[in-house]
Amino acid sequence: TRNNYKDGKRGKDANETTLLKIYKATLNDGKREAITELPFNSDNYNVAHPALSYDEKTLYFASDMPGAVGQSDIYKVAINDEGTFGTPENLGKGINTEGRETFPFITENNELYFASDGHPGLGGMDVFISKTRQDGSFKEVLNVGEPLNSSKDDFGLLFHTGTKIGYVTSNRDGGVGGDDIYKVKENRSIEY
Repeated sequence: TRNNYKDGKRGKDANETTLLKIYKATLNDGKREAITELPFNSDNYNVAHPALSYDEKTLYFASDMPGAVGQSDIYKVAINDEGTFGTPENLGKGINTEGRETFPFITENNELYFASDGHPGLGGMDVFISKTRQDGSFKEVLNVGEPLNSSKDDFGLLFHTGTKIGYVTSNRDGGVGGDDIYKVKENRSIEY
């Protein structure tokens, strides 16, 4: 995810706002090359926070594109074998609310973690989980609770399912700056 800049020029929407886009690059000898924006980006809405499925066949992301349920929604899009993309699909009202859903992360066990301020939580944005069913739909959304969530904004959870170690971003009290990164360890899996 980066701001809408192309060839050194700042892209803007009708309100003169620079929005977010997702870009793809090829890594060669430690250098990013062939940087291109994804085909469903727009100068008129945000597309941000990409997360690949474990098999790398689906990309999850957040956007406020037309048709969104709320201020920003979680979408998924198929990545075809030849590297092209399908049509983005909104994950629907089971996941998305009238608020903000953002920062998706999908585990190898098909558990979708994301941040929301629209689902009932502890305050601000909280991290939620939903597991995918065999048919691709999602189970009920659950708040992961304390201590990962706080009365402030908690978002951007990433973790390794093998080591159970991960990181979350928060502006909770006791931090060093506005938003800080915290290391977390999963002590027990969320069962439902």
